[in-house]
Amino acid sequence: MRNASLKVKNKKMRSHRQISLKTQELEKEIKEIVSKVARVDESGIKNDTKIRDELGLDSLNAMEILAAIEVRFGITIDEAKVFDVITFKDLSNLVKSYLFNR
Repeated sequence: MRNASLKVKNKKMRSHRQISLKTQELEKEIKEIVSKVARVDESGIKNDTKIRDELGLDSLNAMEILAAIEVRFGITIDEAKVFDVITFKDLSNLVKSYLFNR
């Protein structure tokens, strides 16, 4: 009985690690897109980086980022939701919501 419990626990841990890795890879790819549009180094983009204020992006840049994300991940994001995005983390969470909640 104990072995079965350990197997379930190990399976859950592996699954959590896989999701964590996928999330990290996803965030890295989003960061690459944002850095390319903003013409800044990826290391300058943190979770709390304000996309418009700190990176100096305007609504046209936001649409460029949105289009690149949609092409890269094969999703369609409601354009109105992009205007709710303030930080990189907000953008990352928005993309995750479309990818993982299908």
